[in-house]
Amino acid sequence: MRTRMQMNTRSPIERAILDLRQGGVVMIKDRRGQAGLVQAAEFTDQGSSIAEAVGGGMPVLCLTSRHSEALGGVNPAMPCHTIAKGALEDDQILALILGDTAHLPKDIGLLAEKDGSLPHLACTLLRRAKLVPAALLVRLTHLDNHQLHAAADTHHITVIDGPQLDILQTEPVAEMTIAAKAKLPLSMAPETDIVMFRQPAGREEHFAVIVAGGNKTETPLVRLHSQCITGDILGSLKCDCGLQLHHALTQMNEEGGGILIYLAQEGRDIGLMNKIRAYALQDKGFDTVDANHKLGFETDERFFGPAAAMLDALGVSQIRLMTNNPEKIEQLSSHGIKIVERVSLSLPSNPHNKDYLETKQARTGHMLETGPADQSDS
Repeated sequence: MRTRMQMNTRSPIERAILDLRQGGVVMIKDRRGQAGLVQAAEFTDQGSSIAEAVGGGMPVLCLTSRHSEALGGVNPAMPCHTIAKGALEDDQILALILGDTAHLPKDIGLLAEKDGSLPHLACTLLRRAKLVPAALLVRLTHLDNHQLHAAADTHHITVIDGPQLDILQTEPVAEMTIAAKAKLPLSMAPETDIVMFRQPAGREEHFAVIVAGGNKTETPLVRLHSQCITGDILGSLKCDCGLQLHHALTQMNEEGGGILIYLAQEGRDIGLMNKIRAYALQDKGFDTVDANHKLGFETDERFFGPAAAMLDALGVSQIRLMTNNPEKIEQLSSHGIKIVERVSLSLPSNPHNKDYLETKQARTGHMLETGPADQSDS
């Protein structure tokens, strides 16, 4: 069992994320010194004591602009909106944040919140924790700074202040060092090494698969592959991830080498739990983009700076990039990786992922060589 002293060896952000993922309460402070208690709204039905933990007014429900859009009549320029928690029952809150707005009251009093406000910071923190980015927030306007910290110490509540929260709103500078390397013969590429990376901030375990010394060539064939447990491990037919992974490694082996960058970014970096929630919404007829939006997330939450840092650590500065995703090209280029050539990775569809591929082509600009319906016949 971890002791309180052991827990304190973590950074405040890490401690806050762990507390939130366990249904706990954290305290946040904005740059003006205003403070509030935050809990993930998805735990609202588990006997929350957020209002009583330190004291204060009644909680408000904080929603991202994507969540708020489903309720209509919102200002799209505002990053966050709030609703008095008392306006909704717990089951209505859960339904709302998980994408079901059918049985909500018509007028629930949405209030727009500014960038950098406590509600906005609360939702940003939950997004980083890979929880649904909807927060219960109690503002602590009646306590001065000394009283806030005394209360936090008494109740063992992690405190995050403005500058620490600012880090969550900016694109982090990715730094990677090689931590371990070993041979890893694969069925589709027997002459292969695996390289593990360590980053100063963050606990995600990204790695690279080096096929036939691919990092030693001047312009290696490179694939950025985001983790997909359902596709890569279980062989899901809902996406094309597993096929892309195996095809990329096979093609690298056939061409005499390459690098596969494997990123711990499950579900476009919303996490496995939320990915399955998005799948449930897709079962009801929503496409992949709208499903993410109904859970409060952006279309794609991924950031490819770590991939660029991994290539840099491997001594690679120019590549042939195997991708259909223009965002990968743009982000890698912005981080100093020269894309000499784009190599297409379009594979046949099946009846289960046909709509998924069409959505990628129509709504996120993926450069499929032919329409998904045509691929299924090839």
